[in-house]
Amino acid sequence: MTSFDSVGAVPEPPRYPVGVKEAGIGIRFLAYLLEAILQVATLGIGWLIWAAVIAGNGRTPAKQILGLRVIDARDSQPLGFARMLFMRGIVAGLIAAILILLTLGIILLMPVWNERKRNIWDKLSSSVVVVDTSNAWGL
Repeated sequence: MTSFDSVGAVPEPPRYPVGVKEAGIGIRFLAYLLEAILQVATLGIGWLIWAAVIAGNGRTPAKQILGLRVIDARDSQPLGFARMLFMRGIVAGLIAAILILLTLGIILLMPVWNERKRNIWDKLSSSVVVVDTSNAWGL
């Protein structure tokens, strides 16, 4: 609910554990490339099994290797298995695929102009990708 006093107010910056910061465009691009390489190298099956085991920690195989984690944009907690699989993977993935086609791929550049370096599936799933090399959540 929005109150009259908060109209036009600047939102408070997100709070993350010590050592955690939002992932930049370069590391995110590297994660996409590594994800594709891992999927091909494991014939997809190994990647799916690995992803199913770690998805409840807000990670995918490439994100685990690179020290990245997907967290909720509202409460800064790692996404659970259901949100990683359904909201981020299936729902956001399908909608993003349609939008990528409709915009001729321009939407893939969204992290360039987005203040939190979020892409379309981050927005749709209310998530943020962060660098968490210190395993701040202990997962």
